[in-house]
Amino acid sequence: MKSAFSQDQDYLKNLSNKKFLITGGNGMLASSFLNQLKINIQNPKTYCFNKLELNVSNFDSFTKYVNLKPDFIIHCAALVDADLCEKNKEDGKSNIVDGAKNIMKYAKINNSKVFYPQSFLIYSDINRMVDENTTPNPLSIYGDLKLEAENIILDSSENTISVRMGGFFGGDEKDNNFIGKVTAHISKLIKQGKKEMAIGDRVWQPTFTDDLAYNSLVLLANNKNGKYNMASHGSCSFFELTKELIKILNIEDRFTVSRISAKILSKREVARRPLSVIMNNSRLKQENLDRQRDWKISLKEYLTKPYFKKLFT
Repeated sequence: MKSAFSQDQDYLKNLSNKKFLITGGNGMLASSFLNQLKINIQNPKTYCFNKLELNVSNFDSFTKYVNLKPDFIIHCAALVDADLCEKNKEDGKSNIVDGAKNIMKYAKINNSKVFYPQSFLIYSDINRMVDENTTPNPLSIYGDLKLEAENIILDSSENTISVRMGGFFGGDEKDNNFIGKVTAHISKLIKQGKKEMAIGDRVWQPTFTDDLAYNSLVLLANNKNGKYNMASHGSCSFFELTKELIKILNIEDRFTVSRISAKILSKREVARRPLSVIMNNSRLKQENLDRQRDWKISLKEYLTKPYFKKLFT
């Protein structure tokens, strides 16, 4: 996503020549941050580290970067497997909670601003939109740990920001969320001669990581702090999303999907997930900083990438 918002150009100049340390360098979101920095910021100094290069669970791992002195730390490293956290809380706690403590310790030494991407899984099932004032109520250990980490970061310093993001997609072959998994699976089924599958009706807001990264840079450029919700405009069920991507990929004559209750599919999951979380970007809207797009527009842009075309040729 290249900036389509001319009003942001003056803001984004504030990030020129700044130094960014990005954790979780192998992940979907970190890749989008790196890409958006290159596209929209003049001469950014970027350091994007994977777990082998920087293990946030172990503060000794930060020692070799003691003189880096980043202006911004974008903390994308996290154990994002909710089911695994349910099975092994200690591993999840080490990565998510201890990682947050170590990041803040390192940030204080370097006087760095910390950006924390938060999960919508800190919320529970409710029959209305959630905003920044909605009290979180995690349904899983993963959600509990992510909320604890957010509180550590925000309570440790005023020079921090946490963005509660919609369920995201991005990264092409790195996409290990729903869209990445379902497109690869449909491709496999088609090659096996199969023509249909059942998809659940859990509701979410599919949000492009490029949109999230860009909008987050706008917040950093405006020196914002505290909590924000950030998700695509509109919402859909996984079933509706899959129908839309089949349409975009132009494989409607080769594959179809049927609807199945999310309650049935959730029985196969270890960690409990909300059946519907719709976030309102209230603070972004109030501050005229909402740069999110309708999910269908972002999805179409994403699925026209060469990686997805190759899956179905």
